[in-house]
Amino acid sequence: IQAYADMNGFILGVHHFNNGIGAAVPQIEGINKTCPIRLVHTNYDTESSQTVALDTFSRSFLENPDQPPSAVFGAWQSAVSVPLAILTGVLGIPQFSPLSTSTELDDKVQYPLFSRLIPSDAGTARATVAYFRNRLDLSFLGVLYVNDAYGSAFHAAIQEAAADREEGDRIEEVKGYSFSYSEGVADDTSELELAIKQLKESRFRFFFGVFYSEHYDIIMNLAYEYGIVGPEYLWIMSDGLSANHFRDKKYDVGSPLAVATQGISILQAKGGLETPDGSTGTDRFIKAYFNQGDDAVNYTTCKRPASNSQNDKSVYYVAEQDFFRSKTLYPGVGATFAYDTAIGIGLAACQLFEEKGTEYFNGEELFNAFVNTEFDGATGRIQIDPKTTSRSAQSAFFVVYNSIGVLDKTGESISIELELTSHTTAVADSESSDVTWVDLPGKAYRYADGSTEPPLTIPPKIGENLNQISLGLQVAVYMMMALIFIFSIGFIVWTYWNRKTRIVRASQPFFLYMICIGTFIMGSAIIPISVDDRIASIEDCSLACIFSPWLASYGFVIAFSALFSKTWRINQIFHHPQLRRVTVNIKDVIVPFLILLGLNTIVLICWTAISPLKWERVHTDARDDFGRELYSNGMCRLNSNKDIAYVVFLVIINLAVLLLANIQAYQARTITVEFGESQYIAIINSSILQAGIIGGPLLVIARDSPAAFVLVTVGEIFVICMSILLLIFIPKIKYMKKWKKKNSSSGSSNLSGIKVLNHPKVSLLSSMQQSGLIVFTCIYN
Repeated sequence: IQAYADMNGFILGVHHFNNGIGAAVPQIEGINKTCPIRLVHTNYDTESSQTVALDTFSRSFLENPDQPPSAVFGAWQSAVSVPLAILTGVLGIPQFSPLSTSTELDDKVQYPLFSRLIPSDAGTARATVAYFRNRLDLSFLGVLYVNDAYGSAFHAAIQEAAADREEGDRIEEVKGYSFSYSEGVADDTSELELAIKQLKESRFRFFFGVFYSEHYDIIMNLAYEYGIVGPEYLWIMSDGLSANHFRDKKYDVGSPLAVATQGISILQAKGGLETPDGSTGTDRFIKAYFNQGDDAVNYTTCKRPASNSQNDKSVYYVAEQDFFRSKTLYPGVGATFAYDTAIGIGLAACQLFEEKGTEYFNGEELFNAFVNTEFDGATGRIQIDPKTTSRSAQSAFFVVYNSIGVLDKTGESISIELELTSHTTAVADSESSDVTWVDLPGKAYRYADGSTEPPLTIPPKIGENLNQISLGLQVAVYMMMALIFIFSIGFIVWTYWNRKTRIVRASQPFFLYMICIGTFIMGSAIIPISVDDRIASIEDCSLACIFSPWLASYGFVIAFSALFSKTWRINQIFHHPQLRRVTVNIKDVIVPFLILLGLNTIVLICWTAISPLKWERVHTDARDDFGRELYSNGMCRLNSNKDIAYVVFLVIINLAVLLLANIQAYQARTITVEFGESQYIAIINSSILQAGIIGGPLLVIARDSPAAFVLVTVGEIFVICMSILLLIFIPKIKYMKKWKKKNSSSGSSNLSGIKVLNHPKVSLLSSMQQSGLIVFTCIYN
């Protein structure tokens, strides 16, 4: 029945041209009086078959080779037009199609005499991509297409149009899956089922279908089986699916086709919109179409082609009387383009007659005249691109029909109504601006769930791995910090409690306090180091980044300066040239501490004031199938590569002093002091150096893993602090227990100092030993 309506559009165009009726196209009003050209046509049925089309045309041409046709009108399907256009081109006969849209037919080397008044798929693809991208903000599209000239070319055009856009405003990925066109597709759906399965596996949510009406039911039933229809999905079809496919159809409520059809749409080229004032070419054509009488019914029926298959006339629709006035069928897009094609052929022929003054011209001349013809037709302003000889996309008009299920009175079935919701206001070719889509006033697209909100264009994100510091890790590092705090405070209390004993006075309480205070401050750096956006805001995290180097540096300087000063004091006493008693004040041994503290402070102030650390979350290169980030790392980061200089300065300053301390410890290696303090200090210095040598590369390796970086950093702080505390205080506690047990009388000494048990410089005085020991003391003012 749709073919009958489309064919009547062409017949109506012929009738209007031959009789000079300008009801739809005012330009042909009275043309029969000024131009002697008349159009005569014979109709043939191609049965949508390339073989039938070529065989029918060849037989018609051979039957009367002396009077070949002036032109060929058709075919509807690109798969049929492609081989036929090759043959007509070879024979020098122009071919004009109303609906064949394959981009392949734009190749003027292969198809030199083919033209059409409908835009090619390249123009439709631009409009399609613009709709998906600008109206739906789509980045991923699945295409199911029939593998013929029409479907393959359309899919390629969509791929090209999707890529030919500004970065950030393009469809990032178009995945196409095809199936072969055959009459037996309903009997063997294996290939089609594979294509549907691949659509499912793509995890896309929006699909564009490029196939024909006869495929629709099969495809959507399979799509229902694979769960890619319904509220979470959107299907938009090309003009291969006729709007009249749903005419008079009803689906049971809840059936696969009822679910699959609700909310889909058809995007196609259209002549234009009907307006209330009836001023457009479309308005005029619709009026003229429905004003036809019974003579038009009879004429169209008599022009119905005989069946090529067993001459069975019953397979063709036969219109009843009053078909047009009763508006039995609304003319589709094929009827309007067919009408304009007939008018265009007639105008081109009249133009040649006017130019040449004769009714005789060849096919190439008629073709060129057709391409150069412009007029206001039923489909709007007709303009043909001379490069492709296809309808200029600028003069075309595209629309979107939205399918809406309407429940019948019984409540058991629904019928499908197609509602025009959107159209283009300007369609661009490759040299013009982009396509603009607008909604009709008072019309809103209704999706499968009945709402006006489109479904998600891609599946919900499973979840980004933020690589945050876990609660377990934070508990672990806080436990390390707690141990540092407990031991630091505990040893401060112990030192104060035993400050008057000989053992503590020999080690100087002041320096012991410095060590404990330094480890406490250094341990407190664990708090800002372990902060991230799981428990704090970005601003608070950035503030923690600023504090962490201050606390770590100051704590290290305070604790380490005490160790360095003690080692330096021992060497000053026992490497003194005169080997006599020397007096070393606290003011003298505190100088290294002040120098080291001052240098660290200068660097930290400059760093904080000029370019402080900032906490940032940076995504890695890992992406899911839709380009979404899978992993990100949040940690303190330098503002620029130049800021690494601050870190380098801090490392150089403290590493230099650490190396100097190890040199001092090496020089004091032969000195055996009572309570073994010099040996323990040497062990501490070497332990800190080893921790830096091992921990430095580990920090670089763990830089992109916040959890690992925190664990290594806190581990280093813990090792440094605990090695200092334990190696300084545990031996003293052990000696204290022994001293109390022996209740030695020497414990009442009021002097604090170092008792040397062995030193090379005092070996010659062994004869002077009275008790096996020589005592050197360091007196404090």
